[in-house]
Amino acid sequence: MQLHKIDLNLFIVFDVIYRERNLTKAAEALFITQPAVSNSLNRLRNAFNDKLFVRQSGNMVPTPLAENVIERIRASLVSLESCLNEHDDFSPKSSTRKFLFAMNDTSESYLLPLLMDHLQKHAPGISVESYGVQRHDLAREFAAGQLDFALDVPLINDSQLTHKPLVHDKYVCVARKKHPELDDTLSLEQYISLPHINVSSRRKGQGYIDMYLNRLGLQRNILLRVQHSRAAPPIAERTNMLLTIPKTLAQDHDLQVYDLPFELPELDWHLYWPSNYSNDKAHQWMREVIFDIFKHNILD
Repeated sequence: MQLHKIDLNLFIVFDVIYRERNLTKAAEALFITQPAVSNSLNRLRNAFNDKLFVRQSGNMVPTPLAENVIERIRASLVSLESCLNEHDDFSPKSSTRKFLFAMNDTSESYLLPLLMDHLQKHAPGISVESYGVQRHDLAREFAAGQLDFALDVPLINDSQLTHKPLVHDKYVCVARKKHPELDDTLSLEQYISLPHINVSSRRKGQGYIDMYLNRLGLQRNILLRVQHSRAAPPIAERTNMLLTIPKTLAQDHDLQVYDLPFELPELDWHLYWPSNYSNDKAHQWMREVIFDIFKHNILD
């Protein structure tokens, strides 16, 4: 296949068919007719000498060749769009751009209240969507153009992504005020023996804190496991259970805060974005807003 002989718009159609798995839905997403989508698919099939999508149980299922090329096609489309956007004028006040984030509930709690307050005042037309994305899927989601940013710990290694630190947080233990078994300090013996709330979105498996305790030959007494970090502090306020959370989250509640009675590495949050968007003016603006929010509002 010679690139100059193929209409590049066909790759946009390819991407949408892959996403929708239905020619009618693809036509609706592209604002064209269903016969036009079918015609584009036929041209793609001729170009690739492959069926690309076959109908099964009412869905258009990609062939192995389509599965093999989709990520490269999406990455190329993202790169082309980035080239066009780099030189566009960007005005926050008039922009209607949507930014897609990957965050867990802790990072959402850090960022979104402050970010949306800023956007409401300075960029009212800009919208934000936040998703929970597994760490091993982030690089693929970025390559597919499904994400603009991710907030995560610095454990993602991908040459196509750029990242910079946002905040250095630390874990603390919190308990209700006037806890019947605690004074002004928390000993290791008390930490291990008293009941705990564990925050984990997974149904099974140990979290970071318990894996670290196990290395020390220790195990805490977990009586409650909850999915979201925002749900746990109100429970700690009304019970005698201890809760280990990032210090930033502890600041928002009427709880007694204790330093952990053992050494635990700091919690670092980084902002990730596709390297080919580094010069995109809208991306640059949003990154500056995010870094400014963390600089002046988080752990100040």
